[in-house]
Amino acid sequence: MANGPDVDVFLRTRRMTLRRLRPSDVFDLQHLGRDARVARALLDAPVDDIASAAALVETSARVHRERPGLGVWRADDARGFLGFFSLMAEFDPAETEIGTRLLPRAWGRGYALEGGEALCRHAFDTLGLPRLVGLCDPANRSVPPLLARLGFQPDGTTCQFGRPALRMRLRREDWHGVRRRGQSSAGSTDV
Repeated sequence: MANGPDVDVFLRTRRMTLRRLRPSDVFDLQHLGRDARVARALLDAPVDDIASAAALVETSARVHRERPGLGVWRADDARGFLGFFSLMAEFDPAETEIGTRLLPRAWGRGYALEGGEALCRHAFDTLGLPRLVGLCDPANRSVPPLLARLGFQPDGTTCQFGRPALRMRLRREDWHGVRRRGQSSAGSTDV
């Protein structure tokens, strides 16, 4: 039914529902942006007030209209709001950046990997994108291993929002699902 509660559902994973952002999400987005632990890990400015949260909702709606299949999606588990996931082609239209921003209650529990896998499948299997990139602060110790488990390879450094960023890349032909911990991209176990 077109007007049912699931009309905005984008993806479902084992534990999460990802759906389009709505104007009513601004308070949850603001709460996420005001968490100091979340803000420390960001390359860009936190979404920590109503105006920036409303701008994120509008940007996501515009991206959904202009580039169907890309955008920003709210993530919820059985307890409610977790954060958001994104696929955005902001700087280079030939490259799509994968991203997530989650509340600390979701950290270390596999939500980022679960959502990342769903977005990689969508990007490569549904949209047929040629590659994805992931960026993070070079001091971030959590994101590079997570991206590596998805098959991303180091691709140097870049600058994003005036800050240095570690860049990782995953080509469609190199996508083979989530790797076990310690498994290299060639399929052998790292020693």
